[in-house]
Amino acid sequence: MTTEKKIKIAQYLCLLPGIFLIVSGVMILIFPNAASVLFDIKNIDTLKEPMALSIGIRQLSIGLMITILVLSNQLKALGLIMLIGAMVPLTDFFVFSPLIGWISALRHAAPVPLIFGLGLFLTYLTRKTE
Repeated sequence: MTTEKKIKIAQYLCLLPGIFLIVSGVMILIFPNAASVLFDIKNIDTLKEPMALSIGIRQLSIGLMITILVLSNQLKALGLIMLIGAMVPLTDFFVFSPLIGWISALRHAAPVPLIFGLGLFLTYLTRKTE
C-alpha cells in the first residue's frame, strides 16, 4: 500500500471522531434528555446548566474543526489537532469518573488510542512526504 493511500485512509478515519463530536455537541445543546442517556448522566438538570452548554459548544466546535481539516486536506494541521485533541477525552475521563463511576467514564477514555494514534500516524507520514 502506498503512503498516499495510507494517508487518505487515516484522513477519512478522522471523520469518525469529528462527526461524533458534532453529533454529541448538538445533542447536548438541543436534546439534553437524549444526551443524558448517551452520556449516562443521571440528573438531566445538569445538562441544562451553563457549564453543560459550554461543553456542548466545545464538542461541536472541535468536531467542526476536525471535519473541516479533513475535507480541506490540511493533513499536517489535522494530525496536530488529533494529537492535542486526545487530551480532551482523557481529561473528561478523569473529571467524570468520580461523578458517574469509573466504568461509565471509560466511554470517554475509549477513543483516546484511536485519536492519538491517527494524529501520530498523520503527523509522521506528512513529515515523511515532504
